Amino acid sequence: MFSLSQDRRLVVFDLEWNQSSYTPNHRMPHEIIEIGACRVDEDYNVVDTFSQVICPRLYKKLDKHIRQVTGITEDELRGGRSFADVFADFMRWCGEDVQLVTWGRDDYPVLKRNAAFFMTPMPFEPPVDAQMVFGAACLGGAHQQMNLHAALEHMHIEVDVPAHRAVYDAQCTAAMLPAIDEAVRAMDENKRAELDRTIDREKRIANSALRSQPTKYVYQSEAIADEKLMNIACPRCGQRTRFDTPWFDSGREKYLAIAQCPQHGMIYGTMHFKRVQSGTLVMHQRAYAANTDEVESTREKYRLYLLTPPKKRHHRLSMKQDG
Repeated sequence: MFSLSQDRRLVVFDLEWNQSSYTPNHRMPHEIIEIGACRVDEDYNVVDTFSQVICPRLYKKLDKHIRQVTGITEDELRGGRSFADVFADFMRWCGEDVQLVTWGRDDYPVLKRNAAFFMTPMPFEPPVDAQMVFGAACLGGAHQQMNLHAALEHMHIEVDVPAHRAVYDAQCTAAMLPAIDEAVRAMDENKRAELDRTIDREKRIANSALRSQPTKYVYQSEAIADEKLMNIACPRCGQRTRFDTPWFDSGREKYLAIAQCPQHGMIYGTMHFKRVQSGTLVMHQRAYAANTDEVESTREKYRLYLLTPPKKRHHRLSMKQDG
């Protein structure tokens, strides 16, 4: 059963990142500009903090919203260090055998993408998503989402730090941990088992292979016919997979597929497209290890999709099954 109280040390971390809506780099749409963290003891007291600003390489002009929310300035960023240097300091500061904790599921994938882009090692396992656990234990369901400062107010917890810098948000998350841990301990056996299943799925999602790729296509039907573009790589070994269930539109142009890696088993894929200013499409794909329920559920959705009259469903992908 899940518990925050583990033998490993807990490190709560938070990121701030910058982006460009006009000229994004699709290999790294979000560039980290600050890492903040705090280490907590067995009673969830903050015993040490980490805070460093990163000088951006890709997006040197700060997004207006980021500047307004965080108060970070471009002058401050120019005085920062490289991602590789700051991340190396962060790894040393964390030490070995730590359990990371975040508020929300976004920070870890962004950290993985930045580490891969800058070719630095990524030693950390997926974190505990305190926001998701809080929803399950305190709000009635893991799908119940509440932002950090609303959650603090909901639990009548006051933290005397400024808002919206990475280290301060990490400290606010740490302040939530005693209440979350107490609520988890009070859950009945069925709810705890459901939480465990959700945590397992979230860890698999956190280890997704993410792929954002600009295309030359204007219509989804054209993009869908490009077999190379539609390929799914194994999130563990990066090798090409074979389709078990081909891409199909599960509704609202969200595509699903199941593929199989000879070495690592079944892979669950999701995909959607976004149109950019030029009028062409960008493909966004996620692939992660699938469990038995996800495989069977997707196969059943595909069976029902095939039974739907073609005029009532979107274009069906025609994929070769031999890879």
